[in-house]
Amino acid sequence: MRSPQKRRSPRKAGNGAQAGGLSAWRVYHKSSRADQWRDRLPDPANYYSARLPKLSRPNGAGWAQARCPFHEDRHASLSVNLVHGGWRCFAGCGAGDLLSFHERLTGMSFRDAVAELTGGAA
Repeated sequence: MRSPQKRRSPRKAGNGAQAGGLSAWRVYHKSSRADQWRDRLPDPANYYSARLPKLSRPNGAGWAQARCPFHEDRHASLSVNLVHGGWRCFAGCGAGDLLSFHERLTGMSFRDAVAELTGGAA
């Protein structure tokens, strides 16, 4: 008696080939003009220091503290990274990157915030 053979799933066959001959990794990581706007974002240190009064000096990892502009704050509860641009409010306002901070601070949509920060169309 012959034992049944295992069937290979189409996703495991080959090395991720899809219709058209490109792998999923190459399709996802293909650089295009739309991805280059991130290179034109402002320097996080300049951006945050212009918008947050009383920004502390950064620690060794680049994190500095300030009062959160999104809620009434008596003490510094906002941490911003002056190297990569990330931010986090420890009072529960949220976290994100420089772009999400700008969206929330100004009330702009994603497209408008990108256009304003990069100095051009998104």
